[in-house]
Amino acid sequence: MSSGLDARQLYKGRIEAATEIWSKIMRNEVSTRNQLEELVYIVYKQKGIEPFRGLSKVRIYDKEIATIYIIGKYGLGLLDGELTNAFRNIFNVEVACDEIYSFLKSKNFQLNDNNDTEQFRKMVDNEVLGPRTEERGFRLLRYVFTGTIMRFFPEEDFVGTYRALSTAYPDLASRFMRYVRFYVAFRVAEDIALGSIKKIEEKKIMKYTHCLRLNLTKCVPHDKLIREIALRVYKVPKKILDRLFPNEDQRSFIPKAQ
Repeated sequence: MSSGLDARQLYKGRIEAATEIWSKIMRNEVSTRNQLEELVYIVYKQKGIEPFRGLSKVRIYDKEIATIYIIGKYGLGLLDGELTNAFRNIFNVEVACDEIYSFLKSKNFQLNDNNDTEQFRKMVDNEVLGPRTEERGFRLLRYVFTGTIMRFFPEEDFVGTYRALSTAYPDLASRFMRYVRFYVAFRVAEDIALGSIKKIEEKKIMKYTHCLRLNLTKCVPHDKLIREIALRVYKVPKKILDRLFPNEDQRSFIPKAQ
């Protein structure tokens, strides 16, 4: 892999796929969320793109709709207020997440008093995002993760979203930390795909370096997760991964969550 690549170039194919999908949406060829999910599946398969893998593959193409929405709004500039309302039925989850994200940004990701916390909880307490609070928090994290990993959102916003969720729901903080580990795993896998990591020692250092940069502890991901992301999402050759992960089971590893 070439170390001359920019991280954004890793997502060129994904952006092209989203652009193709948006062309069909704008021609009114998609009228329901289920149709959109199916279209994402078809286009991704045609282009050999793997969805951003959460900790399970359950409804993974539905979750990948966040990528299509973010590219449409923040990349292609397609979604103004009027268009957002027009497509709200197929992007209901993403519109809800974006509204929460915008609220947090307006507060600089600080829940300073009970009013802020209550307003945040009220926005998260939306059955569109899932049946339980934990799932709703994961959906929000998935949304901000997607914008962050593709460089549409600053990394501080992802950390701020995690901190806001942990403040509002302290009993779920350890569960939400799993998504921070997921993010760090993606960043290390990116480093491998870009050729920035060539030795086992460099891989070990980078796992902790990313956590230090985020100013968070307990966010170091498991090597199996990093290897799977690098192999499936970033298409890093297996021979490179076998050298960097000599002690990992070579069979496919599917993590168990978002």
